[in-house]
Amino acid sequence: MPAQSPRRAPLPTPHLTVLNTYLKPKLLTRLEKRVRRKTVVALKEMSQQIQETKRRRERLLKDSRQLLEEKYLVQAENQFFVEHLRKNSEQCEKKQEALWKQYAQECGEIERRRQDLASRYTQRNAALRAQLLQGRETQEGLKRQLQDLKTVYKVKEGQDKKIQALEKEREKIRCETAAKDQEAHKQFLREKALVEKELEELHLGQMSAKGLTGKYKALALACKQAHFEFCGSLHRENQQRRKELQHLGQEYRKVEAVRSQLEKQQRLVKEERWYLEALIRGRQRLQAGRERHRAHNPCLKAGGSSKTKF
Repeated sequence: MPAQSPRRAPLPTPHLTVLNTYLKPKLLTRLEKRVRRKTVVALKEMSQQIQETKRRRERLLKDSRQLLEEKYLVQAENQFFVEHLRKNSEQCEKKQEALWKQYAQECGEIERRRQDLASRYTQRNAALRAQLLQGRETQEGLKRQLQDLKTVYKVKEGQDKKIQALEKEREKIRCETAAKDQEAHKQFLREKALVEKELEELHLGQMSAKGLTGKYKALALACKQAHFEFCGSLHRENQQRRKELQHLGQEYRKVEAVRSQLEKQQRLVKEERWYLEALIRGRQRLQAGRERHRAHNPCLKAGGSSKTKF
């Protein structure tokens, strides 16, 4: 380890210098030496106290300077914050005034809109009432027409039943006519076979050709006449049935036209009823919207106070 350097002795104070100059240790008595030692100790202590006081004074001066610097900084910061708060306060006041003006304008606009809506609501309500009254009158007229058409509908039902009965009778006549025609044809064939048999018997009995031919012609003419009369009566009956069917067809078309008109009027009645119900619902919604507007409008109650303030 390197050798430690010898500690330097402290410099003598002015008091010790004066004491050493005038009170030399070699010339003093024992009492004076003891007093001198006590004096030296007291002077050293006083010197240390003086040094300590100087150091504390320097620290206090340093702390005082720091406090002054901090004071100046705090004052500068306070001045900045005061200026900032003043500017913010002015901006807030201006913004508050602008907001109050905007609030007053919006309240005035809302009041104008409310009056406009109230006027339009009154006009619309009057128009809806007129339409409702007209719709009720139309509905009453349609009810009367519907009551009148019920009779026509009953007549149409009766005619439908009559047409169905005539259709059944027509089919029955067709069947009977076919059966009668078939029966007449069979009768003609039987008579023809009988005539042929008689002719054959007459031929075997050696009758004259002239008599046989005359009888055959008479029988053929009678059969032809009977067949012609039967076909004529059947044709006349068919003509009569055809005329009846044409008349029934015309009646059926008339009834169909009445039925289509009745259905059209029923659709009109339904549309009128739907229109009236829609008008009633629209009126109820309009009234409900007006009530909600009155309940939730924040400027209706404060309108008077804001106007007096501005």
